[in-house]
Amino acid sequence: MIGGKKIGIGLMLGVILLMTIGMTIPSEVHQEKVIRIAGDNNFPPFEYFAQTGVFSGFNVDIMNAISIETGMRIEFVPLPWNVALDALRNGHVDAVQGMKYSPARDKLYDFSAPYFLSSQGIFVRTDNVHIFGIGDLTGRRVAFQKADIAADLFLELQNTSFIETDSQEEAVQLLLDGKVDAFVGNRITGQYFLQKNNQQSQIKIVGDPIDPTDYGVAVLPKNVQLLTEINKAISKIKQNGTYDKIERKWFGQYIRPNTPNLERLRLYLEWGSGIGLLIVLGILWWNRMLKKEVQRRTSQIHEINRELKEKMALLEENLQFQQQLLNSTYSFYVTLTQHSRIFLMNRKAVDFLDVDHHLTGLPLSGTILAEFIPNNQVEDVLMQGSTYLEQEIVWERERDGQAQRLVIRYNIFPIISPAKEITGAIINFHDVTKQKDMEKKLESENRLRSLGQLILGIAHEIRNPLTSILTYTQLLPTKFDNPKFRNFFAQQVPGEILRLNDLVNDLLEYARPKPPHPARFRVADLMEAVLALCSQKIKEKKVQVSLSLPPHLCIEADINQTKQIWINVVLNAIESMEVQGKLNIRGYTEGQMVVVEVEDNGHGMSPEDKYRIFEPFFSTKANGVGLGLSITYQLVKENGGAIDLHSQLGHGTTMIIRLPMPQQETEGKDSYAPSVSH
Repeated sequence: MIGGKKIGIGLMLGVILLMTIGMTIPSEVHQEKVIRIAGDNNFPPFEYFAQTGVFSGFNVDIMNAISIETGMRIEFVPLPWNVALDALRNGHVDAVQGMKYSPARDKLYDFSAPYFLSSQGIFVRTDNVHIFGIGDLTGRRVAFQKADIAADLFLELQNTSFIETDSQEEAVQLLLDGKVDAFVGNRITGQYFLQKNNQQSQIKIVGDPIDPTDYGVAVLPKNVQLLTEINKAISKIKQNGTYDKIERKWFGQYIRPNTPNLERLRLYLEWGSGIGLLIVLGILWWNRMLKKEVQRRTSQIHEINRELKEKMALLEENLQFQQQLLNSTYSFYVTLTQHSRIFLMNRKAVDFLDVDHHLTGLPLSGTILAEFIPNNQVEDVLMQGSTYLEQEIVWERERDGQAQRLVIRYNIFPIISPAKEITGAIINFHDVTKQKDMEKKLESENRLRSLGQLILGIAHEIRNPLTSILTYTQLLPTKFDNPKFRNFFAQQVPGEILRLNDLVNDLLEYARPKPPHPARFRVADLMEAVLALCSQKIKEKKVQVSLSLPPHLCIEADINQTKQIWINVVLNAIESMEVQGKLNIRGYTEGQMVVVEVEDNGHGMSPEDKYRIFEPFFSTKANGVGLGLSITYQLVKENGGAIDLHSQLGHGTTMIIRLPMPQQETEGKDSYAPSVSH
């Protein structure tokens, strides 16, 4: 009986409450309070813009529940956190949701009853083994959000570099990029960003939760009366279970012991009917609010569609501009997608390929381009981001019934997005057949000019000793009885003949160099042998020799020819210097080549001499034949190398010799040069 009476009383109270609410609803509808509440625009899951563009989150749902309880209409003002605080201080908003309490903030604001317990955390990279707490941040680079309460934790830290960011997401990204050593911020928000981008394996939280503190709504002291209604609403939503639903929605279901509570169950039964009526009213009111929200969102969708159409039109204009830009270039251009399909071609490429159908959208391997663009290189560019520059290939094709042999020079570049991903490739190619023909013609003309100069040099070098021999021979009948003349004849004529023989040998060496026999040897060992052979010349001129050759530096070439190369270069350097000159010899690697530089501080060369120095019979010496550096040039080429020089008149010369390094190094063994004679 008692239970029945209580139920009846509950029903009567519910009906009375319903009538009271029904009587007050019209006045509230016509006199809605509009409260402007600011919040962080990027602080998930508490408050943020969802993918749909709606301002959502735990704090937003709490405020909506408070709006339902109080009848106030809330206008949300999403802003960066520091801007939101400025807006509150300047009176542009009435309150800020989701502010953590601190004694310093209590002097500036009044706080509502807390509706959450917020704590900070220290985030570091997973490979960091030096930071475990606040004290370990001394002398480090630390990121935190502008105006965040984390700044209060750093007051006693010395020599610490602080980087403020507009949002905690930006601070997390700085940590991922290695630009800071740690990020201090909300533990839940930090983990949200990491899970969202699947980056949990790169970042860890160290130490215990920092400064667990109450979390609520903040207003200026002049608006403290607003907190009275907000506090009542917070109390109600905690009592009626709304808060628990919102908390479970955003932070998951807590597992608690399932102990029966009969008294609470009986209370629910007593008030069930009244609450049911209240729920019906709430549904009606909520339905009205939803209709308004649907209308607002529909308007937003129309606006988004309009902006999307404008962006699509702008994208189309950009594509047309790109096509016009490609069409205006001199070379032929083709762009590929990530899947090796043709995306764009300029007009010159279409005309050159002479295709009767459009290739856009087709896979490269199934088009005429595959006849001269290697598919394996394209795949390497798209997969590995490699670059192929100044590649040449001979393309034989049939056009108008006639076979054509074209030389194509091409480059292949990857297209890299701002996110450092390979999104496609660019192929730039052009026909260099005429250019190659012209180069061959010029090379032939240069060869003929060199041959003429060679013949003139040979004639000059042979005529001098022949003139001497002829003169001595013509004097022989008349002066044969003169002992001094016979002795002079016996000395001079064989010398001139030997000079002719040496000249013939040099010419043979230049014209038909011996085929090289490559062997692996250490640069330092052979250079020491060369310097030993030149030691007399070095001592005569008191040359200071500086040798900088790594002991492990090795070359694979003909050792005797390499020795002759270095002797010629070193002797030329010594002869170009005055007494007490300086000779610097250094070596290093450059790709697959070993580079040896021989630098002197001698007289140097003029630009005209520098370009002719390797020509046969060209010499700047008074008694030079001019074949030494010509033979050196030939020997370097025969061994797969290259020779170059830098020289300035009055400032010395540097000879740069490049020779190939060994193709395969023997693992686990030291390498030794073959024995050389000093």
